[in-house]
Amino acid sequence: MSHLIELFITTVAALFPITTPFGNAAILQSLTQSNTTAERHDFARRGALYMVAILTVFFIGGNAITSFFGISIAGIRIAGGLVITRFGFGQLTPRREQTHSDAEHAEASNKADIAFSPLTMPLLAGPGAIAAVMTVFSTIERTGFEQHLAVFTGIVVGGIISWLILRESDLIMQKLGVIGANAVTKIMGFLLLCIGVQLVIDGVLELKS
Repeated sequence: MSHLIELFITTVAALFPITTPFGNAAILQSLTQSNTTAERHDFARRGALYMVAILTVFFIGGNAITSFFGISIAGIRIAGGLVITRFGFGQLTPRREQTHSDAEHAEASNKADIAFSPLTMPLLAGPGAIAAVMTVFSTIERTGFEQHLAVFTGIVVGGIISWLILRESDLIMQKLGVIGANAVTKIMGFLLLCIGVQLVIDGVLELKS
């Protein structure tokens, strides 16, 4: 049972810094200045649902993906660790064009519906989140239903956390402000960097064993 809890916590802990809900709350506010609160809540709800759906597809399809491309477990961990490390560096030294360029911002500002793009892709369920899910997949038994359920529950909880924070983006930005949201994002970036480095270490050790 302890292993299942560990899998659940690992999934949530990996997704939370990558999805950067506090930073995305500021982006959501910026993109929806002309929208009503009800519309903003709808974007947050559907964005979180899309996020869970996309990450679940990549998690469930992990076995087929690795088998088709001949990717080893160690390869997934090292590649996933490198991607996550890159995102960690990006959050520690944020530049807007890294996650949300001016062109994307301008296009999104003119869109009637931003729930899928850019809110879900690439902000909530981008390459970093997909890499994290695939990396967690590499640590579980292929036939372990309970382990799959634990990870899926972690994905759902990650989606719920993102939804709640995005839904309350008005209140959060009033309390934290842009500077506070950026500070939280940098803390998450450091944790993300540590997770990524550890994944690379685990992958390299597995290659040597």
